[in-house]
Amino acid sequence: MSIHLNALIHDNFEDELWNQNITALQLRHQQVDIAEFSSEAETEAEEMIQCLNSQKLLAIASFPLFIVGLALTGISVFVYTRPYQLKTTVGYLLAFLSIFEFLFLLFSMQAFSLSYIPTLNCERIDKYPKFKAYSELYIYPLTHVTKYMCVCISIMISIQQWVSVFLPAKVSKSSSNSKKKLSDFQVKIICTMKRTKRLLIFSFVFSVFLSIPRFLERKMNPHNNWPSENNTYKDNPILQAINFFDDNIFNAFIIFFVLLMINLSIIALLKWAEYGRMKMTTQTVKDRKTSIMLLAVLLAYVLTHSPSMIIEYFDKTLVNGLHKDISILRKEISNFFMCCHPLFSFADYLIFSEKYRNTVKSMFTGNSRRNSSNNPVVPV
Repeated sequence: MSIHLNALIHDNFEDELWNQNITALQLRHQQVDIAEFSSEAETEAEEMIQCLNSQKLLAIASFPLFIVGLALTGISVFVYTRPYQLKTTVGYLLAFLSIFEFLFLLFSMQAFSLSYIPTLNCERIDKYPKFKAYSELYIYPLTHVTKYMCVCISIMISIQQWVSVFLPAKVSKSSSNSKKKLSDFQVKIICTMKRTKRLLIFSFVFSVFLSIPRFLERKMNPHNNWPSENNTYKDNPILQAINFFDDNIFNAFIIFFVLLMINLSIIALLKWAEYGRMKMTTQTVKDRKTSIMLLAVLLAYVLTHSPSMIIEYFDKTLVNGLHKDISILRKEISNFFMCCHPLFSFADYLIFSEKYRNTVKSMFTGNSRRNSSNNPVVPV
């Protein structure tokens, strides 16, 4: 009996000791998990602070660029929104291109420059500027809407210039008046003002649609009031499909292939028809010069938007990724180059368009142009 009691006591003691060991082990695991979570939170906070502090120099350096860009783009808005300018489809498109470039610069200045003014030194994560947080959540997506609109309008301008140059050149060899009238009729049918307005509305809806992931990818963290990843929509198949189309089809294929091929065909056509251009009418020569001006605008667009695609590509394909500072500042660097496009556009208009120069000159001299309704700025 005594032996059985001792064995029972020994078994109970071992069970109690085993339970204590399990409890201690669980407690140790919990402590490790808490330590790891705290370490991850501290690392995330340090990266957020490093990211914020690393962006300040570029934000301050880009502020003069935004001011100059807004001023020059504002001049283009003034020129291309004149009543006589809006009578032509190309002038109508250039007016909206200037307007959306102005809005792109305005939203970019808010998201990438002005948002750093409330604090120039963020040493603690609880001091993360709310102005910056709200700009990142609500203003940054608007930069994508305006950027996509600029892309769509550039595509429309390129297609319209291809039609206006290709169809007349296609029938220039023939002296048949019927063919020439048919060509003019085709141009007017394809490039109507009504169709242009409809395409602008469709482009705006399409731009908002492509920007939906930008509005939903981040949210405000209620605990510390700074932006964090929105896991609710992270694995949404619709948003993933939109992102795939945006990254691999729209930004890469449409911008850098479709636009390039359209405008290369225009350049080849103008070069091939060099002898035939000597027999062109005055208006046809003006259309050719307008095409050259718009080609220069497009080239500047491709050059200023290339860094965005290049940075994203190498950041995803390289084994170790890009340099940490470049990876952190990839949005700011891409935006910096994109904001240079209005500067190139303004210089292009001044170089190629005499009437643009005259209109800009009249803004500062106060001399109104005579017969401006009969002399749109688009033809050079």
